[in-house]
Amino acid sequence: MEKGRISVGQVTVLIIFCTMGDMILIIPSICTHIAKQDAWISTLLSIPAGMALVWLLLRVHELYPSLTLIEAIRKIIGKWLAPVVSIWYLFYFLMSDAIYIREFGDFYTTQTYVLTPLRILMLLAILMLVFAFFTGIEALARASELCLPFFVIVTITVVACLIPEIDFSKVKPIMENGVLPTIHGTLLGVSYPFGELVVFLMLFPYVKHSAHFKRSILLGSLIGGILLSLFVIMSLFVLGPFLTESSVYPSYMLTAKINVFNFFQRMEAFIAAIWGLSLFFKSFLYFYAFILGTAQTFRLKDYRPLSMPAAMLIYGLSMMVAPNIIYYFDTLVPSWVDWDLTNSVIIPLSLWGIYAIRQKSKQS
Repeated sequence: MEKGRISVGQVTVLIIFCTMGDMILIIPSICTHIAKQDAWISTLLSIPAGMALVWLLLRVHELYPSLTLIEAIRKIIGKWLAPVVSIWYLFYFLMSDAIYIREFGDFYTTQTYVLTPLRILMLLAILMLVFAFFTGIEALARASELCLPFFVIVTITVVACLIPEIDFSKVKPIMENGVLPTIHGTLLGVSYPFGELVVFLMLFPYVKHSAHFKRSILLGSLIGGILLSLFVIMSLFVLGPFLTESSVYPSYMLTAKINVFNFFQRMEAFIAAIWGLSLFFKSFLYFYAFILGTAQTFRLKDYRPLSMPAAMLIYGLSMMVAPNIIYYFDTLVPSWVDWDLTNSVIIPLSLWGIYAIRQKSKQS
């Protein structure tokens, strides 16, 4: 059904963008809300745990390397139960994409384009996804390679310019609230950026595999996790836990602190640009996974005609999913951790276990 093919390097770049995604702006606030001043410990601990999660996803992919997640589910658990699990994942892809579009609209209407209606910005985002969908996965992968240098340069520049503003006393006392909040923050740091990489199980079959495939995937996840941790650490060390927790977008607020010789300052637009880039690539992957997965679940011959109905459905859901940004943070975020872990850990482990049991029974 999908004729396009992308290289291992291109999928590595997409993993970096997907790991960062919408998390650049919101993960410092969410993690600090739970772990307080120990959020920097949580985000560092989440990196090795997240790598283990990615390794699990790679092991599930290796069961049937030429099949997507939806096709592999049918192969592993049979044609009767497979539609139930497949529709579960399709709903997950659909709702995640609606959330990303809503985040895009809420951020830009409150921080940058304050006079532009929310519906217009979200409509533009949806139209960009549809246009990218028709250009194909190969074109999008090449575009991600072109955008990566700009993304890395801006990130390194922001971190470097904020080094003089660091105050280590803002994260003291360490472990004031005990170990449990830190563990909870680590769990959140694993589920959001790394758990949502489960969408790549819909893309891996179309990657030109090489001897370094697994290593490249793990490397991309590691780079994304490190860059994301830098934003959490800098937010805590520069703004402090109170401002980081209280601000909706602490990373965006962080750039207002940059002032080099009263000349190099006001880098908020750059942070908004790289966030928009990473969120666009992540939104596209979920958009693509939902359309392709729907076509494979219902055995359609072509998935392209589904793009416009899917776009309209996501646009409507993005308006309905949350009345405001406060509802999103208070209600959706805590529940989303469980959903991410279910889809990226519990179900893949179950599929792996069922596959192993069936292979043993065949051998016996």
